[in-house]
Order: sequence, then C-alpha cells, then structure tokens
Amino acid sequence: MEYRKLISFGKSSYVVSLPKTWVIQNKLKKGDLIYFDENKEGLVLQARSNDKVAEEKEIKINVDKKDSRRIQREIISAYIQNYKTIVLHGDEIKSKALPIQKWIQNLVALEILEQDSKRIVAKDFLNIDDISLNQIIRKMDVITRSMLKDCVNMFKEDNSENIALRDNDVNKFRFLVYRITWYATETGTSIIRKMDITHRDILNYWWIAYTIEAIADHAKRIAKFMTDITLSTSSQKDFEKLLIAAEQMFTNLMKAYYTLDHDLAHTVLQNRFELVEKCDAFYEQNKSTENIGYLMYNLKALIMSTNTIGRIVYEGIPG
Repeated sequence: MEYRKLISFGKSSYVVSLPKTWVIQNKLKKGDLIYFDENKEGLVLQARSNDKVAEEKEIKINVDKKDSRRIQREIISAYIQNYKTIVLHGDEIKSKALPIQKWIQNLVALEILEQDSKRIVAKDFLNIDDISLNQIIRKMDVITRSMLKDCVNMFKEDNSENIALRDNDVNKFRFLVYRITWYATETGTSIIRKMDITHRDILNYWWIAYTIEAIADHAKRIAKFMTDITLSTSSQKDFEKLLIAAEQMFTNLMKAYYTLDHDLAHTVLQNRFELVEKCDAFYEQNKSTENIGYLMYNLKALIMSTNTIGRIVYEGIPG
C-alpha cells in the first residue's frame, strides 16, 4: 500500500498525485480521463471505465447430432449471456423445429424472425433498462403461491397440468432474472446505478429467483404424485394440513424477505423442524403406500428450499 498527501487546490478542489509507475503501466498521458467509482469502502480509481457499451452479440448453434435437452440448454445459455441474435442451423433443423420454437417462445422478449429448413433466427427485443427485478421476483412469488394453494386441493380436483404450465412461467422469469444479473455484472457500475440496485442486490436477486424456482418445481412434482397415489380420506386430510403449513411457511418467509424482518424469518425457521418431524411421522404411517416416498421427498425438499429464503433474510442481504 502506498500513501499520498492530499493537497488543497483552489477553493473547491483537492489534488492527489498518481504514481508514475501506475500511469506508465496503464499507458496514460497528459489529458487522459481517470475514472472514479464510489462504494462503501471508498473511491476506486480506474484508468478506463468499466461501463461497456452494450454489444449486439450474435451466436450460432449447430443442432446436428445433438439431443433436444442439449439444444435447449444452449439456447437458454445464449439468452442468459445476453446474445441479441441466436441462429440455430443444421441439416436437422426441420425435424427439430417444433421443440425449438417452444423453447424460444418460453423466453421473455425472444422472438423468431426467420425460419426455413436449414436455420431458425431468433432476435431478442428486451430493453433491460425498463425491467424491475423486484417486480419479477414478486411475479414469481405470486405464481408459486397459487401453485401451492392448488396443490392443497389436488385430491378433490386434478389441476396438475395447469400447475405444470405455471411452473413454466416461473422458469421463464427465473431465466430473465439470471439474464439481467449477468448483464449488470458484465456491463459495469452505471447500469447498476440506473437499475437502482447494488452489487450485493445482484447476488440477492439471483439467489431468491433460484430458490423460488426450486420451490415451484417441487410443487409441480407434488401435484403430479398426488394424482398417482392412493391414500385414505383421513391420510389425505393429514397431507393437506402439511401442504397448508408449507405454503404458509413460504408466504411468511417471502413477507420477511420483502420487509427485511429478521425476527419473523427466525421464528418461521425455528418452526420448520416441527413440520419436518410431522412429515416423517406421516411417512411412517403410510410407508406401505406406493409412491409415498417420492411424494414426501418433494414435500420435504420444498420445505428445505423455503428455508433458504430465511437464510437470505437473516444473513443480511437486503432486497
């Protein structure tokens, strides 16, 4: 660490000299701009701005000899990494066009502009500056709550297909959060200021989006297993009570997340042990029932994923 004396310069400014070695290393000369960025630790001095001009990036994905899951992963990866144009090409385009169209339509603001037997060109029309991460998280929250509420009634009415469709919506918003947080870390501090978030918020939004999506996934699977399982009327009611408790746990922890209520988060998390014990007791009472293990695994996994929301709150990461 090197120290420099602060020198008064006129009535409204102060001057600090720069080490000559630093100036030479960064190939600076008289008249060049020096960039300052303020954070909680102080001022960060940079030879050049970290704020990159948004690039119209394009990526080409060859679909030949690839299974559908890999193609889907590559499309999602390109979307998250902010490629504005995604070109899918190959001799097998024609036979794989329908699932490709579906995956593209399930990504926010990504649209197909051109398509023939050899290629599909998708263009991104998202204006990230107009997106609110907080609003996206709230949408994911509302959808997931509705999924959990409908799970409670699955023994009376089969809504598993509709719940699965809503899970797709949660996935769509999760990918959007990933993309925006990627963009914010890649392009620099001015974008973060424009979005009115901090670097720590970026981690928070990524983490909460990941967690809510995991909870929605478990809700979808619970709904599916509830359609395939045979339980007595009394056991059905007992399981519904467990689901209601899990849904209430999620609701309360999201409330703690929005309000940064650490006491509420700790209270809910303390009570989760009792809920897990009830899940174990229910399993023991019904362990001879086919698929009961899969059903209870997903319920307990949902509860533990919900626990992560509490960690986000009490570990002090603000929303």
